[in-house]
Amino acid sequence: MFSYSRSLDYTYCLNRNKKIWLQFGFDRMENILGGIGNPQDLLKTVHIAGTKGKGSTLSFLSFILREKLRVGAFTSPSLINTNERISVNGHLITPYEFSLILDNLRKIYKIISVENTPSTFETFTIASFIYFLEKRVDMALYEVGMGGRLDATNIIKNPLVSIITEISFDHQKFLGNSLKEIAMEKSGIIKKGVPLVIGRQEKAVSEILANEASRNKVQCFEYEKDYFISDVKENDKGVVFDFHSPIFQKHFKELVIPLIGYHQAENASTAIQTVLLLKDMGYGINEKDIYNGLAKSFWPGRLEIVSENPFIVLDGAHNRASSEALVRSLKNIFNERIVFLFSMLKDKNIEDTLSVLASVGEMFVLTETPNSYSRRLEVEKLNSIARKYIPKDKIIVEKNPRKAFAFAKKNVGNDGLLCVTGSLYLIAYIRKLMNYFVFSKNLL
Repeated sequence: MFSYSRSLDYTYCLNRNKKIWLQFGFDRMENILGGIGNPQDLLKTVHIAGTKGKGSTLSFLSFILREKLRVGAFTSPSLINTNERISVNGHLITPYEFSLILDNLRKIYKIISVENTPSTFETFTIASFIYFLEKRVDMALYEVGMGGRLDATNIIKNPLVSIITEISFDHQKFLGNSLKEIAMEKSGIIKKGVPLVIGRQEKAVSEILANEASRNKVQCFEYEKDYFISDVKENDKGVVFDFHSPIFQKHFKELVIPLIGYHQAENASTAIQTVLLLKDMGYGINEKDIYNGLAKSFWPGRLEIVSENPFIVLDGAHNRASSEALVRSLKNIFNERIVFLFSMLKDKNIEDTLSVLASVGEMFVLTETPNSYSRRLEVEKLNSIARKYIPKDKIIVEKNPRKAFAFAKKNVGNDGLLCVTGSLYLIAYIRKLMNYFVFSKNLL
């Protein structure tokens, strides 16, 4: 059996032939899964797509359900360690468990052609099906990797509930250059007869999703129409809010989540509406479980405070919508001058993000995204883009992310806040520099 590191190397090398892994479809996965008994069809699942908030929504849902059930979670991308992608009740798949599954898959891959060999993401998805079935989870939550219609997770044929969180611009190269095109790709997870919960959306997107739901004869629950929040109170410890679901005749008062930002209350409300649906299907989740689960919730790298002296906040904002949510929270919750440590991958919405952040940043320390390889954006090019929106005297350029972090931290001062943003790769790197490896706080 391969060691864990060699198993990971093998898995990531499956993407070496780009001609293969960019051929979207389910044939490669169906061939493998069919040969091992189609474990994906034996699991009870909830399938989550969207651009913004799908990871947070999955986390809220997981923490609530874990009050009563054994819950598997498949998420991407990982922040610190690859095995974060696959977990059961917050416990990550162990290196040995992952290596054992990969060893068995590798034996199958050996006897098929390169063209029929699943990609890296497809292999992680297959491994999760096998693992969750072995662990006998009561429910498996699946976060879409990219898009929806052709995403590897969409091989799930009959989830209990589908969720589509807020849709905005991202991955336009693959999903389309308009919100309508992106929404159509995301709506590809809608299955005939499977209830759909929709998070906050622009009106045009909401109409597309509602039409697709109607076409598939799906019961649809829309944010602000079928469920909503009120009396929202924010601070640097989290959010308190009320939840309303008229269709289920539910009104929960003063729910508490330890994640920062108004948008997280919206994400939590989508999770609650989903729980009410599952309860209606016979799952024994009660009101106390909702309160307790939300109070324990945690999702790293999203307006996450990792230091209070000085204040250091990590947030993976990498497009206009997520940057606007970040700026709104920074302005509403914190009263400090803001220093940004910023890097971004070259295939992301750099101009949109910087144009939003420019309105609140007093200093921008620009650096290169660590461990990003072919997707890395040279700091000189980042600087030339930044200067369209940010005065030259507010910009510091430091190619080395370690030195950039040290400089930014030194220049925050007693009245400042350092916000690390733009790329989850950068956030993961800073967490390692700070020896901050928390992934699931309830396990500490």
